[in-house]
Amino acid sequence: MEPPGHVRGMLLCHAGPHRLAFHAHEVASIASPSGHAAASARRAFHETEGSARVLVSASGGAVGVDALEIDAEPHRVLPAPPVTVRASGGSLQGFVMARGALWPLVGLADFERFLRGHPGEGA
Repeated sequence: MEPPGHVRGMLLCHAGPHRLAFHAHEVASIASPSGHAAASARRAFHETEGSARVLVSASGGAVGVDALEIDAEPHRVLPAPPVTVRASGGSLQGFVMARGALWPLVGLADFERFLRGHPGEGA
Protein backbone atom coordinates (compact mmCIF):
# COMPACT_ATOMS: atom_id res chain seq x y z
CA MET A 1 0.00 0.00 0.00
CA GLU A 2 1.31 3.41 -0.97
CA PRO A 3 1.40 6.30 1.51
CA PRO A 4 -1.31 8.95 1.19
CA GLY A 5 -0.67 11.24 -1.74
CA HIS A 6 1.12 8.54 -3.74
CA VAL A 7 0.05 6.18 -6.51
CA ARG A 8 1.56 2.98 -7.87
CA GLY A 9 0.34 1.22 -10.98
CA MET A 10 -0.86 3.54 -13.72
CA LEU A 11 -1.60 3.46 -17.40
CA LEU A 12 0.10 6.40 -19.10
CA CYS A 13 -1.97 7.21 -22.17
CA HIS A 14 -1.89 9.55 -25.13
CA ALA A 15 -4.91 11.20 -26.73
CA GLY A 16 -3.48 12.89 -29.78
CA PRO A 17 -0.53 14.95 -28.48
CA HIS A 18 -2.02 15.09 -24.96
CA ARG A 19 -1.21 12.93 -21.93
CA LEU A 20 -3.48 11.26 -19.36
CA ALA A 21 -2.80 8.81 -16.54
CA PHE A 22 -5.31 6.31 -15.15
CA HIS A 23 -5.09 4.07 -12.09
CA ALA A 24 -4.33 0.56 -13.36
CA HIS A 25 -6.74 -1.02 -10.86
CA GLU A 26 -9.65 0.92 -12.41
CA VAL A 27 -9.10 -0.73 -15.81
CA ALA A 28 -10.90 -4.09 -16.04
CA SER A 29 -9.70 -4.73 -19.61
CA ILE A 30 -8.01 -3.19 -22.62
CA ALA A 31 -9.69 -3.80 -25.97
CA SER A 32 -9.65 -2.72 -29.59
CA PRO A 33 -12.07 0.05 -30.59
CA SER A 34 -14.18 -2.23 -32.78
CA GLY A 35 -17.19 -3.47 -30.88
CA HIS A 36 -16.95 -0.85 -28.11
CA ALA A 37 -18.96 2.36 -27.91
CA ALA A 38 -16.10 4.21 -26.25
CA ALA A 39 -15.86 7.94 -25.76
CA SER A 40 -12.57 9.16 -27.22
CA ALA A 41 -10.27 10.88 -24.71
CA ARG A 42 -9.51 13.34 -27.51
CA ARG A 43 -12.90 14.98 -26.83
CA ALA A 44 -11.53 16.52 -23.64
CA PHE A 45 -9.02 18.44 -25.76
CA HIS A 46 -11.39 19.34 -28.61
CA GLU A 47 -9.45 17.06 -30.97
CA THR A 48 -10.83 14.90 -33.79
CA GLU A 49 -12.32 11.63 -32.51
CA GLY A 50 -10.23 8.50 -32.72
CA SER A 51 -8.54 5.81 -30.68
CA ALA A 52 -6.38 2.72 -31.05
CA ARG A 53 -7.15 1.13 -27.68
CA VAL A 54 -10.12 1.18 -25.34
CA LEU A 55 -9.85 1.14 -21.54
CA VAL A 56 -12.90 -0.58 -20.07
CA SER A 57 -13.87 -0.01 -16.43
CA ALA A 58 -15.49 -2.60 -14.16
CA SER A 59 -18.78 -0.70 -14.50
CA GLY A 60 -18.63 -1.10 -18.29
CA GLY A 61 -17.69 2.48 -19.15
CA ALA A 62 -15.06 2.81 -21.85
CA VAL A 63 -12.55 5.47 -22.90
CA GLY A 64 -10.60 5.36 -26.15
CA VAL A 65 -6.93 6.37 -26.21
CA ASP A 66 -4.30 6.46 -28.94
CA ALA A 67 -1.46 4.77 -27.08
CA LEU A 68 -0.69 3.47 -23.61
CA GLU A 69 2.09 2.12 -21.49
CA ILE A 70 2.12 0.61 -18.04
CA ASP A 71 4.00 2.33 -15.24
CA ALA A 72 4.42 0.34 -12.04
CA GLU A 73 6.67 2.81 -10.21
CA PRO A 74 5.39 4.78 -7.22
CA HIS A 75 4.70 8.46 -7.86
CA ARG A 76 3.68 11.35 -5.67
CA VAL A 77 0.29 12.83 -6.60
CA LEU A 78 0.43 16.60 -6.86
CA PRO A 79 -2.85 18.35 -6.02
CA ALA A 80 -5.00 19.84 -8.76
CA PRO A 81 -6.41 23.35 -8.44
CA PRO A 82 -10.15 23.22 -7.64
CA VAL A 83 -11.01 25.12 -10.82
CA THR A 84 -9.44 22.37 -12.98
CA VAL A 85 -11.17 19.65 -10.98
CA ARG A 86 -14.52 21.38 -11.62
CA ALA A 87 -13.70 21.92 -15.31
CA SER A 88 -13.02 18.18 -15.66
CA GLY A 89 -16.37 17.21 -14.17
CA GLY A 90 -14.60 16.02 -11.03
CA SER A 91 -12.54 13.41 -12.90
CA LEU A 92 -9.14 15.08 -12.35
CA GLN A 93 -7.53 13.69 -9.20
CA GLY A 94 -4.20 15.46 -9.44
CA PHE A 95 -0.97 15.31 -11.42
CA VAL A 96 1.98 12.92 -11.44
CA MET A 97 5.51 13.44 -12.72
CA ALA A 98 6.42 10.35 -14.74
CA ARG A 99 8.92 9.76 -17.54
CA GLY A 100 10.06 13.36 -17.32
CA ALA A 101 6.61 14.85 -17.95
CA LEU A 102 3.59 15.99 -15.96
CA TRP A 103 0.53 13.72 -16.42
CA PRO A 104 -3.02 14.56 -15.32
CA LEU A 105 -4.31 11.65 -13.21
CA VAL A 106 -8.00 11.03 -13.86
CA GLY A 107 -10.50 8.49 -12.58
CA LEU A 108 -11.59 6.24 -15.46
CA ALA A 109 -15.34 6.05 -14.71
CA ASP A 110 -15.58 9.76 -13.85
CA PHE A 111 -13.63 10.72 -16.98
CA GLU A 112 -15.88 8.55 -19.16
CA ARG A 113 -18.97 10.28 -17.71
CA PHE A 114 -17.34 13.67 -18.31
CA LEU A 115 -16.59 12.78 -21.95
CA ARG A 116 -20.15 11.59 -22.57
CA GLY A 117 -21.43 14.99 -21.44
CA HIS A 118 -18.69 17.03 -23.10
CA PRO A 119 -19.90 19.10 -26.05
CA GLY A 120 -16.72 18.59 -28.10
CA GLU A 121 -16.43 17.66 -31.76
CA GLY A 122 -18.23 14.46 -32.60
CA ALA A 123 -19.98 14.27 -29.25
